[in-house]
Amino acid sequence: MKIAPLVIGLCIIFVSIIGYFYTPSMISQLVHSVIGIKSSSASSSPVSTTSMLHSMGYPSRSIVVPIMQDSFIGLAIVGIGMIGFGVITKNFKKQFATKPSLDKNKVHKNSEHVDEKPQSSLKILQERLAKGEITSSEFQRLKELLDDHN
Repeated sequence: MKIAPLVIGLCIIFVSIIGYFYTPSMISQLVHSVIGIKSSSASSSPVSTTSMLHSMGYPSRSIVVPIMQDSFIGLAIVGIGMIGFGVITKNFKKQFATKPSLDKNKVHKNSEHVDEKPQSSLKILQERLAKGEITSSEFQRLKELLDDHN
């Protein structure tokens, strides 16, 4: 199980829940800070905040708040997806785990201990010729190359 996606998913869900419930008050505080109205004098202000925002071309609060809350719902879904990813990775890790091979006849590239003696180059060429992987002319050419290197 991956712990990081679980923790990130839980944090995202926590932030989205708080954001969803505090969106109306956050929008009001933001509007008042932009316009310059103090929260204590907001009710006594002769200028209507809504009419001021409407004249500047901003949408009304009744349109903005549901959009913001829907965004926080989407964020919560992302958090749930992260948690699901953290849980699923545990299952895939167990499902696709590889087991070491117990076959002593197979020689692995990365193995440090090899039970069999390494084959000579000429013997490998003879086996390839016998299997039909190379032609006799290719065998002769490769044999000459091996003789030149030795």
